[in-house]
Formats: sequence, structure tokens, C-alpha cells
Amino acid sequence: QINRMPYKPPATLAIMALNVGIHLFGGQLLLGFQEVCLNPSKIVYHGEWRRILLSAFFHADDYHMYYNMTSLLWKGARLEQQFGTEQFVMMSAVLLFVSHSLYAVSAWALSVLGVYQGAISTCAIGYSAVLFGYKVVLNYNSPRLTNIYGIMVPLKYACWFELVLISIITPNASFFGHLCGILAGLVYVHSNVLFESISSARNSSGGGSGSIRNGYIHRPRNSAEPNSSQDHRFRNDIREALRRS
Repeated sequence: QINRMPYKPPATLAIMALNVGIHLFGGQLLLGFQEVCLNPSKIVYHGEWRRILLSAFFHADDYHMYYNMTSLLWKGARLEQQFGTEQFVMMSAVLLFVSHSLYAVSAWALSVLGVYQGAISTCAIGYSAVLFGYKVVLNYNSPRLTNIYGIMVPLKYACWFELVLISIITPNASFFGHLCGILAGLVYVHSNVLFESISSARNSSGGGSGSIRNGYIHRPRNSAEPNSSQDHRFRNDIREALRRS
């Protein structure tokens, strides 16, 4: 699929390679899931801040990693092409830090307030929160519709629909982690500071990057539009690969 892509997104491919490499050779790092997972208790009470970063790059099993990487390739390629590599890297870092920090702080608050005592001891891994953040940035205020398992859903609400759907299909998935990813995406698109940095990056690159205007991604007039047939074929290839797995 990568060879068939008209644009090879370097940062997206680098993030994929990092995830796959850690999944295949993580055992040699002598780091197990319990040492890196997003555990709010370890972060808040023991200061193990490294978990906020490391937990994103470990996956429970091959399917978990494969599903996340296909999603990363699809979303990352579009975002990186629209915003540019430098801006995409910054976006990824912000979404990761904000989503995982929200997870830790919110779980601590739920436990302290007695709403859900078990929240403080949960343990989550994977790149999923960042992927949900990507989806928010891609589709925020989009006027289009999308078909999800035969149901037509507005694109701007697709992340919420998938949040519930994934939790039903995969009960072991981290509903709270995915929710924090969506919230991180909303924080990103609503942040005036980040809007200014996106505009500055676009202007300094001569208009080659996309922008968020009124909460929806726009391209400059002189930038290339994506090939719709290649875009559609790429999505179908990913779906078919998932069916075969």
C-alpha cells in the first residue's frame, strides 16, 4: 500500500516504523507492559512521567498493532500532506501529551471524587488515543457524510460513533483512553496558539501547508488536491486486508 501512495509521508512512516520496531523487539529493551502502560497511579503518585510517552508505542498483540498502524497510515498520510511534515510532528506530539495527560489526571480525579475508584489503577497501551485525535482534526465541522457499517454518519461526529462502536465490538478497548484522544483533538483545533502556529508555518513555507479555518481543513489554492480514485482504492485495500486478517 505504501508503494502505491502518490505521496510518501516521512514522519508518518517513521512513527509506524517506531511502533512496529518496539512491538517486535520491545522484549530486548527489558520493558514489559506493566513498566510502560498508562497507569494513573504510577504517574500521579510515583512521578513515572515516562509512561505518558512510552505507553503510546507498545501494543497488546499483533492485531492491536496492525489495526492501529493501518489507521495511522491512512490518517497520518492525509494530515502530513495537508499540514507538512514539521507541523504534523508537532501535532502528533501535542495530541499524545494532551490525551495521555488528560487520561492520568481525569482518572485520578474520578478516583478521588469517588465516582470510579478503579480508574486510578487502570493500565492502557497503544497509539489509539492519538489516532482519535487525528480523526477529530481531519473531520472537525466537515459537511460530509460517511458510511460506517451501513449507517450514514456526519464525518464531524464519526469519532463519537466509533468511540461507542469500538467499545461494543472490543470490550477490552480503552473507552476512556479513546475519549481522551477525542478531547485532545478538540483542544488542538480550538487552541488559538496552535492556530497561530499553523498559520505561521503555512505562510513561511510559501502556502504549501493546509490550515484550519472555521474548524475545517482547507488547502491553499495552489496546492494539489488528493486523487479521489487513489484515495478510495487505498481505503478499500485497507478494509480488505483487515477482513483477511
